[in-house]
Amino acid sequence: MGLEFLARVRTTSMIAVAFAAIFVVTYVSPAWAGAFVLGALWSLLNLVALEKIVVGLTTPRQDSAAMLRRAGGGAALLFALLAVGAVLLSRLDPVALLVGFGVPFAIIILKALSLVLVSSAFWRRLTAPSGRTLGMLAACVLLVWAARPLIARAQEGGHGAGTETHPSGSGVTELPTFITLIENGLGADHPVSHFLHTWENVIFSLLVAAILIVVTGLALRRPTTGVPGRFQNAVEMVMEQLHDFFVGILGPTHGPRYVPYLGTLFLYIIMMNLFGLIPFMKSATSSLNITAALGLTTFAYVQFEGIRNLGIVGYLDHLAGNPRSVIQWGMVPLMLPIHVLGELAKPISLSCRLFGNIFGEDMLLVAFMGLGVSILAFTHLPFGIPLHWPLFIGLALLSSTLQALIFSVLSSIYFLLMLPHEHEAEAHH
Repeated sequence: MGLEFLARVRTTSMIAVAFAAIFVVTYVSPAWAGAFVLGALWSLLNLVALEKIVVGLTTPRQDSAAMLRRAGGGAALLFALLAVGAVLLSRLDPVALLVGFGVPFAIIILKALSLVLVSSAFWRRLTAPSGRTLGMLAACVLLVWAARPLIARAQEGGHGAGTETHPSGSGVTELPTFITLIENGLGADHPVSHFLHTWENVIFSLLVAAILIVVTGLALRRPTTGVPGRFQNAVEMVMEQLHDFFVGILGPTHGPRYVPYLGTLFLYIIMMNLFGLIPFMKSATSSLNITAALGLTTFAYVQFEGIRNLGIVGYLDHLAGNPRSVIQWGMVPLMLPIHVLGELAKPISLSCRLFGNIFGEDMLLVAFMGLGVSILAFTHLPFGIPLHWPLFIGLALLSSTLQALIFSVLSSIYFLLMLPHEHEAEAHH
């Protein structure tokens, strides 16, 4: 079954790459198409090499010499492909190569998901002989037809298919949101449009905050039966995991005090990061203003806790590097400015890291969605090939989670560095 699956993947990949290469040659460039095809062939040959290694090591009733010979041939092919890949990356467009390289893996994921879907009870109910399937197909067709004027209006603006550019002329192209639709309906010169455009990121950040408040409010309600439901259990499990995680970093003495802030910070950031993956929504963390506000909030809270726990004298002693000897006191004029600059750099690094990753992630999705629409531009259809799905959507989910985790973990470490250590407490006693 596994070898048959890989054979079908290879066949489907070659067909998909052939059709995609035709569109890329027509709408991008022959050089980009050549690099795309070579990347796909490179990926398929890597899969063949891995298949040889696995089959050589797992085939029963095979003498050790034949097994090692077959596995060694696959390993030699794999190392040769690594050298070939290095040459290709140095001479051809790396983006085109990586896109072609990802085609077979995307097909593997799609085929695996289709096998799971076809064998599920949901699919059997959906495809049962009834009018339900025809009704869903008719609803999808009507939805696409209704969206045609909206997409045509976006294309008339010269901003590219399915993308919008802010009326401020900033030149930043992004996916349309429901605020963009309102602006298009009212006109760029309408006062409401100016207000929505100015406060767009704040609106989406407040919307995420409102969702968090509603969800936690519903979870904290006492059930009338005295037995919590699945929703409340799920929320409590998330809270418990966050509590254990941050207490494990800060310790049981100081950890519980900062868990509410750090847990809320993690949930708030991850929800804002993922909000941009919802159609007509936007990741507010793709704006430097929002991430800078989060970084400054953490910075102010850390400094306040340092002064509160250490006192003014202890806080200044901490910034001076805790000098205790003559040499250390002599280094204070050097160490104090370094520590002050280090504290000031923390909110900058927090905000710029989060902003850069989420903004880049959004631009990558926009680029591949625009390419998917452009490939089918000759058909004048209001949709395109979903090149961003599932590979780049999966990467966006992973990146969004990692960035929220990094921001909250670094914030907890900044609290830990500012808190009095055990040996300092013992010295005071």
